[in-house]
Amino acid sequence: MYLEWGKVVKTINWTLIANLVNFALLLYLMKRFLYKPALAYLDRRRELIASRMEKARESEERAEELVAQREQELATAREQARRSLEEARARAEEIVNASKGTARQEGERIIAEARRQIEQEREQMVEELRRSYAEIAVLGAERVLDREVKLQDHKRLLDELLSEVDEEALRMRQ
Repeated sequence: MYLEWGKVVKTINWTLIANLVNFALLLYLMKRFLYKPALAYLDRRRELIASRMEKARESEERAEELVAQREQELATAREQARRSLEEARARAEEIVNASKGTARQEGERIIAEARRQIEQEREQMVEELRRSYAEIAVLGAERVLDREVKLQDHKRLLDELLSEVDEEALRMRQ
């Protein structure tokens, strides 16, 4: 079964060889003009997607940092608001306490003034009563004696009467 070269060459189908050469040429041309540009395009596209992914990752990190920063600022603002509210409450309490103290002092002052006025009016009334008693006593003494009492006698009688009236007034208070 040894075939001779001449027989092999005769039996080779020249069409098959031409198809194989055409196929190899087609593969070369496709690789040269289609496959390499497609690979270059795919590489550029991959790089573009990778750069966009990196930018998106950076943007996401920046957004997370901004969110954290805003949360910190919000917490600081809440703390300041809480402190301001506490200060306002404390100040309001101080004002209320000061107002109560002022009102209490003013009330005590008004009460003291009213007591002073009452005491003064009472003393005036006592003095008027003394005078009235003195006048009644003098008139009574004049009638009893049926003569006019001298000024010195009048004063002496008034003083005696006033001392008696003071003792009686003191007894009445108790």
